[in-house]
Amino acid sequence: MKILGHRGIPVLYKENTLPSLLEPFSLGADGIETDVRLTKDNVPVLIHDDNLMNFCGVDVKVRDLSLAELKRYKSNGESVPTLEEFLKLAPKGKYLNIEIKEYEAAELAISMCTTLYDGGLIFSSFNHSLISELKVKYTSLRFGYLFDEGHAKLSDEEIFSLFEQNTYSAHLPVVGLSYFPERFLKIIKELKRRNVKIVVWTVNDRKDIEKIWEYVDYIITDDVRLFL
Repeated sequence: MKILGHRGIPVLYKENTLPSLLEPFSLGADGIETDVRLTKDNVPVLIHDDNLMNFCGVDVKVRDLSLAELKRYKSNGESVPTLEEFLKLAPKGKYLNIEIKEYEAAELAISMCTTLYDGGLIFSSFNHSLISELKVKYTSLRFGYLFDEGHAKLSDEEIFSLFEQNTYSAHLPVVGLSYFPERFLKIIKELKRRNVKIVVWTVNDRKDIEKIWEYVDYIITDDVRLFL
């Protein structure tokens, strides 16, 4: 089982800032999960939300700012990092789960990651159409489908159909185990049978995954220290 820091280690530093993203490696984590979207001048940057409210309390869209403009906004002295800045600092041989937040960010993020990073790369998204498109185009790379409560309406058959070819991982919310324990376990077992890697997010208590521990390949957590 691999332990990945959720946007780094947000219990210690502001999520998705360089200190947050790099600290899990110092603590011995296997990797991190982060989010990529584009600025107005099409630079891939690492921030979850499409605006800066959570980052620094300013209601402005990331897409409405150039990189130079975005860099003026700070949270505890830290600016929103570019994907390139992070990749050049991340230690080699680790696992980076890059969540693609915007369709337009996909090609740039993939190109930059595969060029600049020597280690494990997993590209994931809630945009299932995007992942289906990318996994056909880039057959040698690892892609995963992200799921949340909005996908509960999908039938099991619809879920399994996504994994019929060239899909590395399924990224499942740990809360699903509480809401739909029997179905959650059934889906995980079937995906494992198909050699799909199971990524569970966001896990902040060992007890939350006791029932599925043996099936989980990656844990995404706000505090990697809990699992190291």
